[in-house]
Amino acid sequence: MWNESSPEDDRELVARCIDGDTLAFEELVKKYQQSVLNLVYHYIGTRSDVEDIAQKIFIKVYFSLPKFESGRPFFPWLYRIAVNKCYDELRHIRRRKTYTFSELNLDDAAGIERLIRDSETSERPDQNPGETHALLQKLISRLPDHQRRVIVLRDIEAIPYTEISAILNCTEQAARLKVFRARKRLKKILETILPESKQPEK
Repeated sequence: MWNESSPEDDRELVARCIDGDTLAFEELVKKYQQSVLNLVYHYIGTRSDVEDIAQKIFIKVYFSLPKFESGRPFFPWLYRIAVNKCYDELRHIRRRKTYTFSELNLDDAAGIERLIRDSETSERPDQNPGETHALLQKLISRLPDHQRRVIVLRDIEAIPYTEISAILNCTEQAARLKVFRARKRLKKILETILPESKQPEK
């Protein structure tokens, strides 16, 4: 999950990295490694590739550091690289799985939050997914890539809208709208998987 960090500390570490301090980069990796692993896992939906993709992300980050604008926050810049890399990797490893699950209502954000909360006991890459988590991954895998991105950022990683807007390079209002539309699409996908979850007509 997302943890707020000090932009000043990050900028100092980046400056040291650019000056050739490898220990500073190791510190950055240690600081954000788990967040990147979680992002990759939820975005890709398969454990076997998580560490390899995360490593590629940090390699990309390392060689892109000279292009980093020191006046900007490091976190959104890192996540933008991570999300873009996940998108590239996803095109090569798309796969579908079949799962079953009981009725679930995703009429609003609370339904999505409940689904994610129920899956948290098995959300780590080194754990076996339960039924709830399996459904979550199936739903996310069927979203268009741009909607998958915002669901992972907001509803799984719990990143604030201010940070999401920086990651996606849009306004905060636009970020909220993207999340709203993605949640709406997620509910429709659930209804195609579980037709009985549709509300009966009155």
